[in-house]
Amino acid sequence: MKLLHLRIACYLYNQLTDYDDSYLILSKQYPNLDLDKTEHIKALIKWLRSWGCRQFKKDDESLSIESIKDWYRSTKSKMPNRHDCLIDYDLVANKQLIIESFNNLSDRKAATRQRGDQKINVRIGPVGTAKALFALRPNLFAPWDTPIYENFKFKGNGYGYFKYLLKVKNELQEIKNSLEKTNIKWDELLRYLEKKHTSYPKLIDEYYWISITQGLNPEVIDNFVHNFYMNKDGEE
Repeated sequence: MKLLHLRIACYLYNQLTDYDDSYLILSKQYPNLDLDKTEHIKALIKWLRSWGCRQFKKDDESLSIESIKDWYRSTKSKMPNRHDCLIDYDLVANKQLIIESFNNLSDRKAATRQRGDQKINVRIGPVGTAKALFALRPNLFAPWDTPIYENFKFKGNGYGYFKYLLKVKNELQEIKNSLEKTNIKWDELLRYLEKKHTSYPKLIDEYYWISITQGLNPEVIDNFVHNFYMNKDGEE
């Protein structure tokens, strides 16, 4: 991934969505989410809804709260440190932890829905789980959506998410390496990209959301602009 293409994607993300606004509200109100606390879970669920997770029905909020609280109680002692950063984190050594934590949350009930005479359980699922993990550890975990993981042919489970994190980490490393040819320092990247949040993994999610989910390929935009100005110079 080229730095210029990441910059294009982040610019488009800033212009086309207000997702950062709702995330910043959550992260500022609850910088250290504690999912033992109902108030914190309610804030998380409200944010997840704002990010398109419609499985968290208001009528079944108490069910969602209990599912998340039970998961957190069973997982919090094994969760990575709040200060762990993806680019430095040993994913391979923690592969099983990531897979099990993901699957454990994904398979829990978010709500129920009626199908004929039966009530069907609605899972938290892979998208809700990835976004919840991101909210808990924004320096380590990255959100995704269905078009993104399907585009890479990853399964919507813990192993697929583990492979996704490997990919995101590689993208971040490539960007970091490219900064050596510039005057931009790694800890200045977010400001350079005009981001108000502090999550490096989210930068890559923004690139994927623009290029895959929205179909706006930054490389194509870059080539168009380059060719446009080349042709314009020729005309002059």
